[in-house]
Amino acid sequence: MRMYFMNRNDLCTIIDINFLQEKIFIKNYTQQIPLRAFGVVENPSWADFEQFLEDRCFPRTRDHNKECLRELGVPFYDPLLIIEKTDGYMAGDHQWILTVKKKEEDAYKKYSGNSFCRI
Repeated sequence: MRMYFMNRNDLCTIIDINFLQEKIFIKNYTQQIPLRAFGVVENPSWADFEQFLEDRCFPRTRDHNKECLRELGVPFYDPLLIIEKTDGYMAGDHQWILTVKKKEEDAYKKYSGNSFCRI
């Protein structure tokens, strides 16, 4: 799986995820540290990735979170599932996440001319 961490329409970080080996690989496209997915961390761990996902969701302890999950169509609190539904948008910032699976990425490249354009 691949994630594009965006600031408005600008690509900030590409995150390649290997769930079987619990490894991630990143490439930053900005020198502005606050806009990078993992800030100054160049080789994030799996725990860093899990924390990144949680930070882009509503809190696990949020009041009425079961109602929020129901509205999203998510059966239980799973940050990855939530981000796939919400694109990781958070109130008060312009950063978001485009989640792309391999087949979808090939289609984006074929029809949009680049790998991070929203169709």
